Amino acid sequence: MNRIANLRHQAEAKFRNFEGVQYPRQYRHAGGNSMAAAAQETLDPNDRTWTVKVTNGSSAASATATIFGANLDLTDTLNTAAGVTVTVAESTHLQLKTESLGQPVRILGLKMTVVSATQFSNVLYLYDQKSTGAQERRLFQPLNYRSAQNQLTTQIDAPSFELLVTPSMYIQFTINASEIVTFTFTIVEKALIANTLRNSPVVAVSNRPAPTGLPQIDMPRGV
Repeated sequence: MNRIANLRHQAEAKFRNFEGVQYPRQYRHAGGNSMAAAAQETLDPNDRTWTVKVTNGSSAASATATIFGANLDLTDTLNTAAGVTVTVAESTHLQLKTESLGQPVRILGLKMTVVSATQFSNVLYLYDQKSTGAQERRLFQPLNYRSAQNQLTTQIDAPSFELLVTPSMYIQFTINASEIVTFTFTIVEKALIANTLRNSPVVAVSNRPAPTGLPQIDMPRGV
């Protein structure tokens, strides 16, 4: 018995996570059913959209446009083709990319508006490029969302469009001459890293999807 007690004493002495420290009731960094569940933070419904407008000022030639991509180009000038400008209605493209460094978000829902419907024939390339050189590429076909429900031939609604916006992620596409493409992205999840300092949930979520204006789409989603 003395040998067992001695081994137990040695084990307890080496276990340093609970050496008499009294943790608060709402301490959430250890598992356990006895702790109160943290309340999920909800995104402000008026603070969860990005309206990104891409303009090709050239009337003679198409060009490659890049949006997002903080790691690729945080200065917002290196990978911008001549004559192409990217603006964000709610802030600036530079501010958007800088914010993504510390607050990755998940997008669910896309509205895309163009001047000429021929722009929809140009696919969007979704890249995730790591500092190690690894790269993933996926395609998004705007024409897949053209239907009789969309009364405007220059606009599409893609409620199922989903994208995780991180510093290593960016979108590239060909923008036709004299074209203006406007994207409206809806944020449904945002990482709030600063919440770790006040012992709150790191992820804030939205409880309502953005309306598309099409009853056939909005009604099943409860909008």
